[in-house]
Amino acid sequence: MWIDERGPDDGAAIVFLHGSMVAGWMWTEQVDALSVDHRTLVPDLPGIGASGAERWTGFAGVAHALAAEIEARAPGGAHVVGLSLGGIIALNLAVDHPEVCSSLLVSGVPAGSLSLPLRLLNRAMAGMYGTEMGARLVARMFGMPDEESTEAFVATARSTDRSAMKAIVSEVSRKPLGDHLDRISAPLLAVVGERDTAPARRAIPDLKAAVPGARGALVPGVGHQWNAEAPELFTEMVRQWVDEGSVHLDLIEQ
Repeated sequence: MWIDERGPDDGAAIVFLHGSMVAGWMWTEQVDALSVDHRTLVPDLPGIGASGAERWTGFAGVAHALAAEIEARAPGGAHVVGLSLGGIIALNLAVDHPEVCSSLLVSGVPAGSLSLPLRLLNRAMAGMYGTEMGARLVARMFGMPDEESTEAFVATARSTDRSAMKAIVSEVSRKPLGDHLDRISAPLLAVVGERDTAPARRAIPDLKAAVPGARGALVPGVGHQWNAEAPELFTEMVRQWVDEGSVHLDLIEQ
């Protein structure tokens, strides 16, 4: 698995897990700010981007491979931050490999099976993603903030394994949160943008009910990919959760 590793060796380790159809580059602003005094590990998940030649092995399989990387690179464990697909992988990681998770921060994770219209939309976007023109259209639908992000999105689409993307969409559509969430022992903060999807908003009470001691928060005025919409707030939220274990004051606890 390709991993971009930065920051001081003695800094607290933070793993950033990207969403589907994007790659580790989505975290550029967070990594630039936090790698000054933290050790940041940013993978491209198997089948995607720079890891496009690797086989997607399902949520549990990818979490297992990621646990091995964290054990090798951050033996004391790491704080894990995941958005959307990355949040799903983070939760699987904490269930099956609690020894590598110092804390969890997940955003925009869907709860329950997706509605038929949303499943059809995801499948359509995954199909479009396989061509350059389609990828550019999906980038527009995703609201890429600038031309640089759009080009990174299209480059990721070129190198991503189509079968991996198809498998990811299928797995997300079934039961993204998975089972045995009560096994999670790491401190968990689950957040969602005010304008995110209904399944993502449902996840906050579901995760609080399932995970002992979990905290949930709403982020006013933002949507799904809000680390790009409000990068400074996202960065400071991560910093405060990792360094202090507290929720940023601009978030509304649920």
